[in-house]
Amino acid sequence: MPAWVLSLLALLSSLCMVPARAGQSIVVGAEDDWYPYSGKVNGDAHGMAEDIVRAAFAAAGVEVRFVSLPYARCIHMVRTGELAACFDTSRTRENEQDFLWPTHPMFSSKALIYARADSVDHNLGPAALHGKRVAVTNGYEYGSDFDDDGTIIREVTNQTIYSFRMLELGRVQYVLAFEKVANYLINANQREFEGKFKVVGLSAQNDLYCVFSRKFQGAAAALESFNRGFETIQADGTYRTILTTWR
Repeated sequence: MPAWVLSLLALLSSLCMVPARAGQSIVVGAEDDWYPYSGKVNGDAHGMAEDIVRAAFAAAGVEVRFVSLPYARCIHMVRTGELAACFDTSRTRENEQDFLWPTHPMFSSKALIYARADSVDHNLGPAALHGKRVAVTNGYEYGSDFDDDGTIIREVTNQTIYSFRMLELGRVQYVLAFEKVANYLINANQREFEGKFKVVGLSAQNDLYCVFSRKFQGAAAALESFNRGFETIQADGTYRTILTTWR
């Protein structure tokens, strides 16, 4: 059994699985490869989403503990009731009924279409990807128009950086990636990526949520706490400060 699974089981078993109310704690799954929104940095969950979720729960008197997971695994555990909540999830026609949704999204992000730097394409939308070979990250949502299109040949990778490497090698025609994540990866890997890709279109402008399980006992109460705390940090300026910090 992978080490991260053993660590997760130990963390979950160490906590009381009760509704998250003032003075209590909750374990939330955090996407581990979506920095600067959310990532595993030096072994810990870190990013803009973590700061927002932590602040919202703190404002409601709830301590939150994060467990970093691959997004596909994280969201699967929320669906099955193994975890109370997970982020960052786009709301689409396909997953609308799968989760309990907060009143407000945490933030929004553009799912952009990338091609090699020598491409002549521009102003593409999801319809332009019919029948094309496109690299995507496992479990991510890129907007209903793209997600519903069965003609697209999807090359699924475990991390967005691998999608860009496939594009660099010419194994796919396009990559779908979220703007801040792509910018971070390209800047962090300048020797490998600088000058090799460009944005050629937009798949969707997605609102991103921390979603809650329909099957985990106490998740509905946790959602109530999160909604209450989120409204508090919006009103007192904490939310705006977090967004500014991560600009």
